[in-house]
Amino acid sequence: PAVVMKRIRERFINHPDFQPAVIKNVSSACEGLCKWVRAMEVYDRVAKVVAPKRERLREAEGLLDIQLQKLNTKRAELKTLMDRLQALKDEFEEMNNRKKELEDNIEICSQKLIRAEKLISGLGGEKERWTEAARLL
Repeated sequence: PAVVMKRIRERFINHPDFQPAVIKNVSSACEGLCKWVRAMEVYDRVAKVVAPKRERLREAEGLLDIQLQKLNTKRAELKTLMDRLQALKDEFEEMNNRKKELEDNIEICSQKLIRAEKLISGLGGEKERWTEAARLL
């Protein structure tokens, strides 16, 4: 507790006789106890510095978890959109191929029509000749 640590700091830590080297001359068991008390005092000072940092770390990790969840959600949305985009690209490619095929068919039909018109116009004179030949027979 803070009250106990305050009392230890006031009464023992700054006392010139509360040094492990000095106490060792009196009792080796007390030397160990002195080292332990000093270590606990150092630990308490460090813990007071570290505790707020640990709390901020926990808060930051909590925020990180939230942001990672959002990131994963956005990645899933992005994947869905990318899949949809790919499907649309595939459909577009398919429609372009169909369009080219139809344009090619139009071109072929136009050429056939032109040739048919030439043939019909070329045969226009033949009709008269055949009609005349049939009449003469």
